[in-house]
Amino acid sequence: MTARAKTLHAVQTGVLWGLPIALIALAVAWTLVAVGGLLDTQAPGWVAYSAGALFDLVWVSAMLHERAHRRSASISRTPAILGWVLLAVSVAAVLVHGLAATTVPIAVIGAVIPVLGKLTLQMALSTAGVRITADAQRKVDIVRSRGRDAVAVARAIDEVKDISEQVGAEHTARDYRSRVRAHAQVDDARRSYEEALRDRADEAGTVPAGELPSFGLISDDDIRTLLDSMTTPAIAAGGTSGGAATEGYGTPDDKALQLLAAEVYTAAEVDENPPSLREFRRRMREALTARRWKASTALVDQLYRHEKALRTGPDAR
Repeated sequence: MTARAKTLHAVQTGVLWGLPIALIALAVAWTLVAVGGLLDTQAPGWVAYSAGALFDLVWVSAMLHERAHRRSASISRTPAILGWVLLAVSVAAVLVHGLAATTVPIAVIGAVIPVLGKLTLQMALSTAGVRITADAQRKVDIVRSRGRDAVAVARAIDEVKDISEQVGAEHTARDYRSRVRAHAQVDDARRSYEEALRDRADEAGTVPAGELPSFGLISDDDIRTLLDSMTTPAIAAGGTSGGAATEGYGTPDDKALQLLAAEVYTAAEVDENPPSLREFRRRMREALTARRWKASTALVDQLYRHEKALRTGPDAR
């Protein structure tokens, strides 16, 4: 493009947009004066003219939105309708203000200025706009719609991923914290149990401190396994296995029977101190039946003698 052509194009562009811009600027100023003058009788001056300025800004904003939609070949009737409605209000305000302040011809001329600004802007937009066919416009709308849908879906997927990651991290953290607390509680219980056994053996004086056995803890899985076992041989006196098991009954190990015997003996001491062998046998049978365990009479008697020796031995307190 030559310099002359560039100059001609610049002049044409200036003429095309210069006149609408000048008329709209004049219409905005005239409307500001008219609206502010009409409202000045009902409110302070700064409030009246501020309302007039806001009215003009809304009108200009509607025209700019209309131009943006035309340039992007999109469809939106709201800016166009709002622009024409505000134009009618501007014309009425300028006309009423002119009739109140001056003669009828001047009022009519002032009211025509906003109309000229709007019409020249419409002509400039039509001249500068790119004309496309209805089919091409439909294809453009489809492409835009698909693009907006893709963006919306991508954002939704990202939000779901973020929420899933947060929930997973929180669940993992809670799982770790619960495991740490469970481990600490089990460790504390084990230490308390071993200290209780050691104190009991030291008071009885039957087992040296260095040879004290550690019975450990009975977990829920251990008890479930014992209760579910159907053919475990019974424990005879002395802790050796022998004999046939009764159907439906399991046999606990030594540590479970020792703990049960200590609990039964302590409960029997409340009614009879020291409890008799007959009373101890009766209570032990009830406890074994309730737990579906099996132990020989000789073993029950051995446990009774062991518990009685712990409490009535020469070193008992």
